[in-house]
Amino acid sequence: VACRGVAVEGMWTSGLSYGKGPFRFYRDFEDWMKPFPPEDRDAYPEVFNLPEHTYEVSLNKPLGIVFEELDSGRGVVVIDLVEGGNAAMQGMVKVGDRLTAMTAVKIIGAKWERRLIPALDFDFDTVVGAIGSNDPKWGGEDCVLQ
Repeated sequence: VACRGVAVEGMWTSGLSYGKGPFRFYRDFEDWMKPFPPEDRDAYPEVFNLPEHTYEVSLNKPLGIVFEELDSGRGVVVIDLVEGGNAAMQGMVKVGDRLTAMTAVKIIGAKWERRLIPALDFDFDTVVGAIGSNDPKWGGEDCVLQ
């Protein structure tokens, strides 16, 4: 399932660059920031670190997380973990956590990209569709959540 209907300006590479380059596949935050030189990291530390109280977790599907939509189109929150599920076994995700971002795959023709996309303004169905787009056939054995 491709993540359709997720189009935020600047989120996806466009034109002839789509599906190419170091930013076409999101693995984790540190890997995403590798192309930038140390002087950028020193000059802009707020860009090169996750915000306070934000963590990143990589989980294989099924995630084992029960989400509930906040107000319509205002994101989702974790209301339960499936006992023995991937999230519960990993131990990082907690009931009450708000999903701020997740990886999603977008396909255009024969090219595709996996990006970390914001989740705070999406409805439940868009979040679940984005999570579902992380499929092994697109190189992702996992889904990355923040």
